[in-house]
Amino acid sequence: MGMSGRYLVVTDELIESIKSGEVSVHDCPVDLDIDKMWQILQFTLNGNLVQGTPPLGYVVPLAGDQYVGNYSDMDLFLLSNEQVLEAYMALEQLTTEELKAWYSLDQMIAEGIYPVMEGWDAEETWQEIIQTMDDVQALFQTTAASGNGIVFYVF
Repeated sequence: MGMSGRYLVVTDELIESIKSGEVSVHDCPVDLDIDKMWQILQFTLNGNLVQGTPPLGYVVPLAGDQYVGNYSDMDLFLLSNEQVLEAYMALEQLTTEELKAWYSLDQMIAEGIYPVMEGWDAEETWQEIIQTMDDVQALFQTTAASGNGIVFYVF
């Protein structure tokens, strides 16, 4: 079984229903599943697995003020609409060249980034990062425009 990173677009009402136990996260449709790319993306954008400096630290929220609590047997991390907008704008300004400069498959292997292993193809992994970033950026753009927030969790 893998550890899949998932994003849910949430209204204020939905997040309150999740917190109260009225709604289970398992019953909510997943808006974007980045599968096992969440650790790779977090590490590439922030240079570590947990702490990320906003606004790029919001892309895969895993710590700090974003932590909502454990609901439906999962740790949930919430981004406000303002945080989603900040992250989207940072992604919009990030060039492929800047991102490529931060990318190091060898460093990921040395740091034990899941699911990276010896023998992985660096170019194939890079292309998967680009595709995942495009998907995340599109979700953040539509969510920012809608006025909603995002919940991230690993399942």
